[in-house]
Amino acid sequence: MKIKLFFAILFLSTVLVAQDNNIGNAVCSYDNIEKSYLAGFFSDNLGLRISSAYFLGEIKSSMAVIPLMEMLRNSESEEERLIAALSLTKIGDERGIYLLKYQSEFSDCERVRCMCEKFYNAYLVNKYPDIANIAFEGDEEFIKLTSTIDPDFQLQE
Repeated sequence: MKIKLFFAILFLSTVLVAQDNNIGNAVCSYDNIEKSYLAGFFSDNLGLRISSAYFLGEIKSSMAVIPLMEMLRNSESEEERLIAALSLTKIGDERGIYLLKYQSEFSDCERVRCMCEKFYNAYLVNKYPDIANIAFEGDEEFIKLTSTIDPDFQLQE
């Protein structure tokens, strides 16, 4: 009985101390998040590198444009190249978009070439929605791909 009471008091005191120190209130600024993803991007772990590349695109990190361009150009893994292409599309930096267009024509891998072309076209649709209304009406597959790049995208009636 005394042992149970001792552990109960120990547990309650630990909980009260943890609440007083605000352990759960860590500061998460955009800069800290971006630095963490960049650190993961340069990791030796393939899964972490791909995941970080994806999330750098999601947060539209301008610091990641050059490393993502290098990944798209030089990576031996097809998955890395595709995630880099998607992230560059989401970021929308002109240097990355130019590389995307180049890779859509001259990539040595057919799958990367095809997906870069789709990402580049989706970027153009988001940039010039008036042209998209005419060119892609009824193409559900393309609209679905475009909505993965920009969730707010909708063809105008």
